Amino acid sequence: MKLSSGLNGVMMTQYRVKFDFVVYFTNGGSLSAQDFRLDIAQSDISDDALAAYLIQDMRLLMAGRVDISNKHILQEPHKRSAIDSDSLPQATVELTQQQLSAAELVTLARHSPVRIVAADGESYTLARLVH
Repeated sequence: MKLSSGLNGVMMTQYRVKFDFVVYFTNGGSLSAQDFRLDIAQSDISDDALAAYLIQDMRLLMAGRVDISNKHILQEPHKRSAIDSDSLPQATVELTQQQLSAAELVTLARHSPVRIVAADGESYTLARLVH
């Protein structure tokens, strides 16, 4: 296990997540991998945040549903800087499966960003609005 120097020289444990995934594209097809690893900043990450991280990191377009399985958190040295998972969507809403109003979507995004897969296949991130 490798420790890195954090703020004020305090040594911090580094984490990685190992998982299997299938990304289903809204325009057809899919992408899958087994034992894939990504650096994470903390000792845990939700499946929705991990899916958003994966989509962002791989710059995937037209990404719809993402199935995550066999997720394990490992104490391993980072291969690069981990992203801040707090800024990632913590939930995914597929508008092809459920119809929500704009007000309902904004309510969902009140506390953390939400990834929205629109009926036309486009994927958006909705973060809380500031007055």
